[in-house]
Amino acid sequence: MKIIQQVLSGLMVLMLAVSGLAQTSATAELRGVVKDPNGAVVAGASVTLHDEEKNTNRTVQTNGAGEYLMLSVPPGSYTMNVTAKGFAKLVARNVRLTVGQAAEYPITLQLETAQTEITVTGEPLLVETTKTSESTTIGEQRIDNLPINGRNYVNFSLTNSQLQRDVAPSIGAAPTSGLNIGGQRARSNAVNVDGMDAVDNSVNGIRSTISQEGVQEFQIITNGYEAEYGRASGGVVNIITKSGTNGFHGSAF
Repeated sequence: MKIIQQVLSGLMVLMLAVSGLAQTSATAELRGVVKDPNGAVVAGASVTLHDEEKNTNRTVQTNGAGEYLMLSVPPGSYTMNVTAKGFAKLVARNVRLTVGQAAEYPITLQLETAQTEITVTGEPLLVETTKTSESTTIGEQRIDNLPINGRNYVNFSLTNSQLQRDVAPSIGAAPTSGLNIGGQRARSNAVNVDGMDAVDNSVNGIRSTISQEGVQEFQIITNGYEAEYGRASGGVVNIITKSGTNGFHGSAF
């Protein structure tokens, strides 16, 4: 019984570690400071991210310094609602978060008057001040509309001038990523699908991947990536698959 308990404990630790990896490389984070019109911080404000497609909410409270932080947010488009006592409700639409993004969105609330709600319709400008890596995100619109031969969506990475197509022959049934990043060979890249390693460790080939129809977006990190993306001397490719929504839809090709 003791041995079984130890084995189960080890499996639990492994599952938590894998889960932590998935949350780190396949999600985004959003942070910022909420202030009043005079520039003073607003503590205890409620910040909610609403996913229109999935009809889900994520809510946090600002701390004593007016700061809010949301970790492990799935990439997508959100509506942000910010409320605080004595202030008009702020609604910011089209808050777009991409894979691997560490975005900052500062918020200024207005005093509550006859207008109890202020709506920001334009796409807000999100900045990143904590990231040192250099990356490119290929979104769903580009995947759906750019012409491609063979429906291998990874080839959209070649729109980045720092990448070259790999011309080295494949070894048997273990194809490479097909990309030379930073002058490194194609087997020197790390490829993740929804945060999980998609590289065959024996030959550094890429395991069978998903259809182009199932891809939401992917991120190419060319240099300066964090230690969480270890085992890559070239670059990192983070692939995010589509998830279910409340609407029924499909396509054929």
